[in-house]
Amino acid sequence: MLRAALILSMMVAGPPGPEIVEIAPKRAVTVGLDGPDMDACGGLGRIISGADEHLPILSGPDQSAMVSGSLERRAFVWLCEAEGEWQGVVYPTGEYQDISDCRVSSPVAEPRTYDGPCQSGWVRARNIELLAG
Repeated sequence: MLRAALILSMMVAGPPGPEIVEIAPKRAVTVGLDGPDMDACGGLGRIISGADEHLPILSGPDQSAMVSGSLERRAFVWLCEAEGEWQGVVYPTGEYQDISDCRVSSPVAEPRTYDGPCQSGWVRARNIELLAG
């Protein structure tokens, strides 16, 4: 009887579950933070470093955020929002898209989430060389 209870308790409890990894919430990049008289994104930069030739783009300003894409070293990015050591960037994707296609080099009436034709995300600011802004 004791043996049956022990086996039953093992079946109900089961083996330990997988380790739970907490993922930071997604946070969109905001443009227009410099005011209605300034460009939607105040600077232009270039990716200068990463673990390899591709720097991961994260979905929020946190190391535990999901990877939403990647950029090659020397890729140009618009610098739109900063949070601590993180930089919110907007960048072109695709064979026929250029940095000028992102629609952030002119003012917007008030701050808003980026919703243009390019991609956006977060990288550590130390991986960007400031070119203008």
